[in-house]
Order: sequence, then C-alpha cells, then structure tokens
Amino acid sequence: MAVANRNLMRAINRFAILHAIRDAGAISRVELARRTGLSQATVTGITAELLGEGMLLEKPGGRSEGGRRPVPITLNPHGAFTVGIHLSVDQVCVVLMNLQAGILKNYTKKLNPENYDPGKIIEILVESVQTCLWQADFSKKQISGIGVAIPGLIDSRTGFVHFVPNYQWNNIGLVDQLRERMGVPVYVENSANTLAIYEQWFGIGRGTDNFLLITTEHGIGAGLILDGKLYRGFRGIAGEFGHTIIDENGPLCRCGQRGCLEAICGNNAILRDAAETIRRDEWQAEVGPLTIEEVLIEAKGGNAALREIYHRAGRTLGIGIGNMCKLFDPEKVIISGKGVLAGELLFGPMRETLPPDISFTKDSRIRVHIQEWQPTLYARGAGALVLQEVYQSPANRVVPII
Repeated sequence: MAVANRNLMRAINRFAILHAIRDAGAISRVELARRTGLSQATVTGITAELLGEGMLLEKPGGRSEGGRRPVPITLNPHGAFTVGIHLSVDQVCVVLMNLQAGILKNYTKKLNPENYDPGKIIEILVESVQTCLWQADFSKKQISGIGVAIPGLIDSRTGFVHFVPNYQWNNIGLVDQLRERMGVPVYVENSANTLAIYEQWFGIGRGTDNFLLITTEHGIGAGLILDGKLYRGFRGIAGEFGHTIIDENGPLCRCGQRGCLEAICGNNAILRDAAETIRRDEWQAEVGPLTIEEVLIEAKGGNAALREIYHRAGRTLGIGIGNMCKLFDPEKVIISGKGVLAGELLFGPMRETLPPDISFTKDSRIRVHIQEWQPTLYARGAGALVLQEVYQSPANRVVPII
C-alpha cells in the first residue's frame, strides 16, 4: 500500500509540474517549485525523469539574478504524438497532434447520411486514422493513443456509448472495438467535454479553474471545469445542458421531451423553423435539403422571419446560460461550436436576457468569451483527451521515433 501511495503521489506531482510548464511556456526549476509548492528536490527529480523520457527540453540559460544562471525548461513538442477524431453528423475529422496540441496533419471524410451502421462507421474511423498517419509518414507505434469526440451520452470511464442522437446509436462498446482494430490506447468522450479539456489546456480557459464551455451545434452541450477538473457526474454523462427544459409547452425535442433548450436554440431547431418559413412563403429558398449556411446567409441578408428565429434562440440561450451560472458560479463562460457563425444574430438577443453580472466585457463578474469557429477544434479536443492521459502517466506512452 505504501508503494502504491508513493506512486500515486509521484503521478500527481508529475502532472502538476507538466501543467505548470505548459502554462508558463518556459520556466526555471526554482520557479516551478514556487508555483507548484513542491520541494526543489522533488522538482529536480521529476524534471530529470521527464527530460529522460523526451517530454521536456532545456532552453538556453535565462537571466541571472545573482549566482548560477537558471536553465529554463519547456515542453518538447516531439515528446508525444496523439490522434484526435471528431465524429459529427456529416463527416469524420482526424488530426495528428504533437505534445503542444499543434496539428501536424489533418484528414476529413464525408459520411453517408443514409448509413450510420456502427460497424460501417468504425470501419471509416479506422481507415481515416490510417490515411491521416500515412499522409504524415507516421506509424501507429509513434502515437500515444487515439481520442474520439462524439456528441451524445458517453461514459468515458468505460468507453461505452449509451446514446448518440445523430446516428440513433444505443449501447455500443466503441472503445473496445477501436482498440482491437488499432492496437493502441483509445479514449472516447462527449464532444463538449473534449472541447472543455482543450480550452483548459490550450485555449481561453487556460489558467482558469472554473469555467463553462457551451457548444452550439445541431444540439446544445456543455463541458464543466469545476475546481480545475472536468466534472462528469455519477454516470459520466453530466453537462447535457441542451436537454434542460426551458419551456414545458415548447417544441418536441429529439430526446422525446418538450421544450428542451436545444429544441429552441440548436441548429436543428433553427433548420426546422426555417423550413416552416418556406411553407409560409416568407422565404423562397432553392429546392432541396436546407443547410445552416443557407439560413445564415438569408438571415444576415435581412429576412425578417429568419432573424426572428435567431432572436428567440439567442434570448432563450441567454436565459439558459444565466441559470447555469447561478448553479456553478464560473469565472468564465466560453461559447464554441459551429453555431457561433451566427454572430450578432444570436449573441445580440442573448445579451438582452443575460443577468447584469454576466457579459462580454472585461470588468464583468462572469465574462463571456466567443471561441472563433474552426472545423478541427473538436478533433483537437479529442487529441487533448489523450494528452491528458500522457501527462498523468507515462505507462501507456511509447516514446516516438522521429
């Protein structure tokens, strides 16, 4: 038991040191000890171990303030490589990332909306990862693991997929099937949670122990960083913000309830209501399935009926975010996902219903940030999920040959 406790403490200290180095960029051992509260001997021992593993690099000497010039240490970008996958409603996005979440190669494959059979999708995931690695001239032996981001009810501790509304998947052991096919560690997480991890490590949430990550996509999701940790809940499915009921007489949600937040604010809801404007002859759209891009262009062009849809969505989202802030008292709220492309169509009305102490200004008690939309963000979040495991334990990491 004593050995187990020592190993656990060393893993915790290792994570604290890597976390501090990541936040600082480059830092001396003396400063590391000060920031982490660890002894100089502990910092020296663990950094020596990490240097030996290739996780860290020593930089040319820093500024001396008397005595021996300090030697800053920094993360070695080539210390580990991970693969992140985002499985969305219409495509698979794969990224190959280094230890600092820099993208070395990315690959995208469109999905057939008429065939979401789990076996077929898993085959596409395997082929997409292999293609991305082949294009980057990498082998599976050089990566530390694969992370998968999926919008749905996911138990990340077991890799079990309870429900994915986009595909109507129920109860699939995705991790086991992918691990068997790929032969490397695999981690699966709800896509909003992967974005929260990415923002905590490399984005707007860096250095912030309490923030909410709100995603606006076909649905509405949330990743909760509370006291520095991702909150997953008892069953691992916390953060289903989009399925909180905000209007008991509201529209039917795909989950079967009425008046869910996402049934008013999500892109699926906006497409549903936009189609209704066509039926009412308030918009003469081209024949064929609507896309959110088409709706946005028309709304930004001044279509009053479509602008009203976004006005309702924005006001409702503001009410929902205000409720979340009352529950969790975050320092920041970060809004991400493809829905941010709506810009002021959505966020202008949202300002109307946000409580006075929650705003986009620096001097507000809780500041709202809008993350610029990038198609690779979710996949990078999935890769960061693997990096989190690499930081905490070297046991599953193979030092790559470069």
